[in-house]
Amino acid sequence: MKAKIILNPVSGGGVSTKVWEKVKAELDNRKIDYHYEETAPATSALQISSRAIKDGFDWIIGIGGDGTLSNIVNGFLENGKPINDKAIFSPIPAGRGNDFVKTVKVSTDPAIAIKQIIDGKVRKIDLVEVEYTKTDKSKGIYYCLNLADFGMGGEVVYKVNRSSLGKWLGGKIVFLFYTFVCLFTYKNKFIKLKLGNGESIEAKCRLVVCANAEFAGGGMWFAPKAKLDDGQMDVLAIKDVGVLETMAKFSKLYKGKLLEEEKVTSRQINSLEANSDEDVFIDVDGENMGQLPAKFTVVPSCISIRC
Repeated sequence: MKAKIILNPVSGGGVSTKVWEKVKAELDNRKIDYHYEETAPATSALQISSRAIKDGFDWIIGIGGDGTLSNIVNGFLENGKPINDKAIFSPIPAGRGNDFVKTVKVSTDPAIAIKQIIDGKVRKIDLVEVEYTKTDKSKGIYYCLNLADFGMGGEVVYKVNRSSLGKWLGGKIVFLFYTFVCLFTYKNKFIKLKLGNGESIEAKCRLVVCANAEFAGGGMWFAPKAKLDDGQMDVLAIKDVGVLETMAKFSKLYKGKLLEEEKVTSRQINSLEANSDEDVFIDVDGENMGQLPAKFTVVPSCISIRC
């Protein structure tokens, strides 16, 4: 196979370059033919990925955090369809949260991770198409690999992505820190939800999650039942909880037991429409991605992954 390595040199506060050294050693040892390229302010992972597939690369190996991996996957698609149905994606974690790889069980040790993806099996996985509203009220589309959410999560991500604390404290602690900050500053919003099963929910919500995979926020286990190939997403609507009540739920969140809570509505569906008269911002795979109104739609068996 013709492999393209895409690395974000600033992922994980610069950890990705050290990860690459170990990955490169194994690729060279296995005599795998590859071409290496780094992202830059003027060249996104999406652009590199898209160009590489059009140039004939059929194996894209991404090195970076969840946002970088998601950006690479978005490069597999053009006008809502795969550029090449045979193109394969493989993730090497090098970010702050490294949540997507927890679901596909790729090691955070790069020497082990590269062996896993070289020797791994290929399978099809779903993506979630997110149609969101931009600042100018026009529509944008982005594909969610791991997890999308709106509400308090959007504000948390905004602060995390602009913080330099990650290089010293690690992703889990930074996400936890800014989550606590937002607990005291974020005001719950009234949100209208139209579910793909015909159900409607109108309620004041702290957070609504659309999960393709299981984890987010540096290890928060939002969706223990989520599967990447079941044609559904796990939706959780966390209702109008206050500061103290939210704090009390954190231990259950990390244990994957948030679904047991009375003020949490959980469904497995293939689509969701969300609206609000207030400004509600969206986070997709750790990146700020517009605001409501928005529509979330599962695209079954969308791309191939090897790990």
